[in-house]
Amino acid sequence: MGVSFDGSVLLMAAAWLALQALALRKLRGAWRLAAWVPLAAMGLALAVAVLGVLAGSNLAPIWVVFALPLCLLWIATLWLLRAIDRALAR
Repeated sequence: MGVSFDGSVLLMAAAWLALQALALRKLRGAWRLAAWVPLAAMGLALAVAVLGVLAGSNLAPIWVVFALPLCLLWIATLWLLRAIDRALAR
């Protein structure tokens, strides 16, 4: 039994939101600055989607679907690199 496309998008969104919120609360310095990148990208994707829907496009929300995995990958990689950096600093 597999997960549907809608289900996988919801899981990715939940994972991204959790990691994003945690990053903005816990990270400091350049790490925190790097954590703002996926939030800004998703904000732009949402803005394009909303403007597209208002203009009558039914494909406009695809920008959010395209941006979501990239933002999740970015924030997950950021956490991984931070963990590696902290381990090497010990």
